[in-house]
Order: sequence, then C-alpha cells, then structure tokens
Amino acid sequence: MTTLPPPLGKYPRFRRAGDFIHVSGVSARLPDGTIDGVIDEAGVLRHDVGIQTRRVMRNVAEILELAGATLADCIDITVFLTRAEDFDAFNRIYGDCFAAPAPARTTVIVRGLPHPDMVVEVKAVAWLRPSAPEESTPAPEAAHAG
Repeated sequence: MTTLPPPLGKYPRFRRAGDFIHVSGVSARLPDGTIDGVIDEAGVLRHDVGIQTRRVMRNVAEILELAGATLADCIDITVFLTRAEDFDAFNRIYGDCFAAPAPARTTVIVRGLPHPDMVVEVKAVAWLRPSAPEESTPAPEAAHAG
C-alpha cells in the first residue's frame, strides 16, 4: 500500500520505457495532500527546504519501489528550487541520498512550483540493469558537460 498522495494532474507517477523508469516531478506532498516542511512545531510558516527535500526524496524512493527500482538505480536527476539561497541546504540533504557513483544532476531555479508552499521538486530517471551478469552489461555511455 502506498503512502503517496495522488498526482496533482492527469499524469502517471512514473513511466517505464524499456530498461528506463522516468519519474514525474515529485514534491513534498504528504498522503493527505498537505505539504511537509511548511509550518514548524510552533505553528510558524517556514517553507523549510531541508524538511521538504527529505520528504521529496522519500516520495521518489517510494515511487521507484513501485516501479521495481531504488534510488541507487537513478542515473539522472533534475531539481527545481524556488530560491537560490536554498541550494546549499538542499545539497546537504540530497548528498545523503546517494552513494557513489551519484546520478548526473541538473538544478534549476524557478519562479514557482504548482503550489505556493512547494520550494523543491525532483524529477528522476532510473536505469534497471538487465539481469545478465554485471561484467557483461555495459553501462550507458557517460557524457561530460562541456
């Protein structure tokens, strides 16, 4: 049973294309549809990027599990942040989610996300290696940014 909220629009949580799983943009929404990391324990509006990042990555991991994958299978991540000043705090939490080799990643600062309380959204691509022995399974070609 999933603890994920339903998507905000008419789109799937993920699509599989061959050995690749494309995860739609994931936010810090809780199962009841509210957004994690918005109100602190004292009832103050905060928009905590750390709390939202942890929730986003838990949600991504749960979606990948539904697809038969894990965060370790991710090869590409796109991050959308609404505030450039949240980059370092996001990176601290994100860095704990992946062992080497980490997936390729792009971070984009955006004016807004689908709900005004969302400060981070993550889109992921995972690669499910064929079940052949690892030595005989070539990895996708690595591309280096120029």
